[in-house]
Amino acid sequence: MREAQLQIHMESPLIDRPVDIRVTGLSNGQKVTVRFQRKSYWGSTIYFMESHGTYMADAEGVVDLQQVSPIEGTYKGVDGMGLFWSLQVKRTEENSEETFEKLQPQSLTILLESDGKVIDTKNITRKWIDDDVIRTPVNEKGVVGTFFHASDSSVRPTIIVVGGSEGGIYEFPAALLASHGFNVLALGYWGQEPLPKQLVEIPLEYIEGAIHWLKNRPEVAKGWLGMHGTSKGGELALLAATYFEDIKAVVSLSGSPVVCCGIVPWTEQKELPPAWTYQGKAVPYARPDNSVEVSNKCQAMRQAGENPLRVWYDYLTSDPEITEQATIPVEKINGSIVLISGTDDACFDSVRLNERAMERLRQYNFKNEYNHLVYEGAGHEVGIPFIPVSASPFTGGNKYDIAQSSRDSWEKTIEFFWRSLNS
Repeated sequence: MREAQLQIHMESPLIDRPVDIRVTGLSNGQKVTVRFQRKSYWGSTIYFMESHGTYMADAEGVVDLQQVSPIEGTYKGVDGMGLFWSLQVKRTEENSEETFEKLQPQSLTILLESDGKVIDTKNITRKWIDDDVIRTPVNEKGVVGTFFHASDSSVRPTIIVVGGSEGGIYEFPAALLASHGFNVLALGYWGQEPLPKQLVEIPLEYIEGAIHWLKNRPEVAKGWLGMHGTSKGGELALLAATYFEDIKAVVSLSGSPVVCCGIVPWTEQKELPPAWTYQGKAVPYARPDNSVEVSNKCQAMRQAGENPLRVWYDYLTSDPEITEQATIPVEKINGSIVLISGTDDACFDSVRLNERAMERLRQYNFKNEYNHLVYEGAGHEVGIPFIPVSASPFTGGNKYDIAQSSRDSWEKTIEFFWRSLNS
């Protein structure tokens, strides 16, 4: 009798690349469980995560996770990477030993179980960053971030990456994009010293300064810069591309083409602050006037554990005249554009708002490539593929559709940047 075993094939250890998992040596119809176990370190906490699926072997005694749906498990449907994105936290512990590193590799233990017994075990490690990419912290000339570049200092096309309301420096997509042949500057603009403490009145000169800094780097290819922004960073990416013609390709992931106010606590103050300024003046935004009634409602919802964000952003964009004035003139962008939205985004109506941008681009007969990728059933979490998905009430969507959307949109994002560069 053949011995049952796990067969794992990875063309690349990068986190955004698929892993082929098969079980061989089974009998026809035999049921087995494949279980993932992972320890995730974040700050001072260790998260013990787990996922599993039970499968039935085919007539050849094989289970190919790319081809079959689990009978039972932490995910449903056919998806060879389902055990990766359906990892769930089982328990936590205080981290008193391991040094926390943001881009540390992910180690996974894969168990094969039959009749409650472990019959094979494999360990794999997946990485955020390729071996030939160097990570260099930057804090000079007003530029705060992390620069990812080739270890041999070869000249590469370069992308600026900005995150959203989480603040700090958003290194995860930056590291992966750099591992696909780009230089990438993960740029901070708030929430980290010496940057502003709130996402309020952020000078667009931060982006302008980063562009000048990059243009003086010998590793940066001349004549093309891309920009990738997520959530509030998607708004920033679109806005910056209308101001600075050096940006030739922009991706707004779950972002808005309508400039909304700065992010501040809900209060009874009469005015809301701008998010962005340029040359000392506020960029028009939705909206300066605060509704105390809506603000109090949002505060009460948050205290009750409910998600108030759709209520808040629906209010901010409810006045047609103010919203029109706050809409980014995307037709002025000197390059190509991709907008990415999920139909079940629980933060704001990204599909409706991004269609405003598409209408403008059509109206002005925009000469460059532009596209709006709309994903049914996906929420605000669309992004990097093959990582755990929460699909919480605060982000929206369902896990399966978010996972499929992330896989598709990430591949299209990489293809888009290369296509823009070569057009």
